[in-house]
Amino acid sequence: MQAAITVQDLGKTYRSRDRGRPSSLKGRILSGYRALKVESFWGLRHISFSIARGRAVGVVGLNGAGKSTLLRLIGGVGVADEGSIRVNGRIGALLDIGAGLTEDLTGRENIFLLGVISGMLRSEVKERFDEIVAFAELADFIEAPVRTYSTGMRMRLAFAVAVNISPDILLIDEVLAVGDQAFQNKCLRRVDQIRKSGATIFLVSHDETQIRSLCDDVILLDKGRMIAHGPLDETMALYAASIDARIAATELPPPPPPRPNSGSDLLINDKNRFGTQKMVIDHVRVLDGQDRQIESIMAGEALAIALQFRGHPTDAPPVVLVGIYAADDSACFETNSQLAGIPLHFENGIGVISLRISRLDLAPGNYRLTVGLFSPEWETVYDYHAEVYPLRIIGLGPSKGYLNPPLNWQSSPAMMAGELD
Repeated sequence: MQAAITVQDLGKTYRSRDRGRPSSLKGRILSGYRALKVESFWGLRHISFSIARGRAVGVVGLNGAGKSTLLRLIGGVGVADEGSIRVNGRIGALLDIGAGLTEDLTGRENIFLLGVISGMLRSEVKERFDEIVAFAELADFIEAPVRTYSTGMRMRLAFAVAVNISPDILLIDEVLAVGDQAFQNKCLRRVDQIRKSGATIFLVSHDETQIRSLCDDVILLDKGRMIAHGPLDETMALYAASIDARIAATELPPPPPPRPNSGSDLLINDKNRFGTQKMVIDHVRVLDGQDRQIESIMAGEALAIALQFRGHPTDAPPVVLVGIYAADDSACFETNSQLAGIPLHFENGIGVISLRISRLDLAPGNYRLTVGLFSPEWETVYDYHAEVYPLRIIGLGPSKGYLNPPLNWQSSPAMMAGELD
């Protein structure tokens, strides 16, 4: 089945404001028209994911993470500087709600305009016109110019159009708190109906309750990078940990981070390390099949990841997570000790656990390993090292993709005769 949304290695840059730039002709002359340094930064970088039809995905992150930028690019507002976006289906977009309305047109005229822009035929808009007006609760004002509408009226009109065009994909950016409480409840019920009808929902929100009530999966962004894309509880726990880390950073200086013993970069709190650190990962070792510490293996060889952690002996044993990520941040593999049903044991507050993969059939390339400690209910992240530990796969591999399983090509006349074993 074709995915509803596919994003591949997406990147978007912005120019920084140049506060030293002269704002007048006089200032330009006095400055001698000297060349000005133009600085830019990545609002998004190396974002890759795929969303199946009918899934509801939330997007979370701290302010400046790139959530709205991602939503706008998917909705066709703006152009990416890197990568690609493929969207399959009619989009209903709730971005800067009310921004698409035309001031001098009436409410009626704006309904037809927004509907046609969204991909509907005029006949379809006409057929649903009464339903849209009733939903917006604007029957008494529909023939008045939109410039006479209050902010709340404009928001209700734009929302009513977006959710009544039978979208295949509904993009929502922090706009479910529309109007009074009764209207907000109606909006939430309508979005839930759209989700249950099989549409794909892509929701940016800071409201954890909304995310948990509407979404199946969650994408976590931080400073323009994708930290995680996965199940609701697991990813929301990481989000909560990033908030806690940001709060702690403003209150107390962070403790000095440990250096991974594999020669990789330092762990940096709130960048590639998250968690309460109630339990701490002390050591991580990446090993080959003979238990030798390595940073590269041949494709198809065995791999082991061993880690030591410490905590209070009376604490409940944590869930240990291990993941392998490609250079573009795509998740190639992720598992946890809870899935395996393996009990973890402490001795004097120290725990040791290892994961052995008897055959790692990944394509040649550069990868990074993630390890983490979670509470048994996935509510708390104790310590999470995000794509810190390098792993290089060498050897022959496919022309595209990450899988590199053993292959057996055959070509013989018997195949044409249907005699292939």
